[in-house]
Parts: sequence; C-alpha cells; structure tokens
Amino acid sequence: MFHSEKLPSAIERYEKEIVRVVGVLDSVLAKQPFLLGDKLTVADIAFVPWNNFALAGLVPAEIDLKAKYPAFAAWHGKLLELDYVKSGIAEKEALSKH
Repeated sequence: MFHSEKLPSAIERYEKEIVRVVGVLDSVLAKQPFLLGDKLTVADIAFVPWNNFALAGLVPAEIDLKAKYPAFAAWHGKLLELDYVKSGIAEKEALSKH
C-alpha cells in the first residue's frame, strides 16, 4: 500500500497484527458496549480512522470479521452511524480530493 515493493513477510505480519488488535477489541466489546464501559468516549471515536484504514483491504480476505469478531463489527457499525462520525468522514473525503 505504501511501498512499491510487495514484501510477503511484511504483509503477513501486518495482517496478523490487525487481526490480533481486532481480536483484543472484540474481547473487550463482548463484555461492554464501548471501550471504557457503558458510555461512548473519545477512545471509541479515536478508533474510527484506524478501523476504516485496517478494514479497507488490510484484513485477510479469508477472515469474515462479522462472524469471527461480532462485538467489534457491531461496535464499529454503531460508530459509523453517528452523525458527527459521518460528518468527519465526509470532511476527510472532501479534503483528500483537493
């Protein structure tokens, strides 16, 4: 994605790291609705860009995130539905076109 040379070992390493982090998030979110408990905080919102970047083709194709990490998938989906998150994503997209 950022390097002209595709290094299989590097790609595999980062794919595994993304899956590991998603697994950690899922284990927390399986017990509570948000990262720090029952209330949405900046900690949740701060993950939106990372999640979007990681989910945009960096997760290995053979992994069904919704099936394997349902709490993570539901949490990320809830975050994407928030009006201010939608607005922030739209603003980022508009800025990237310039």
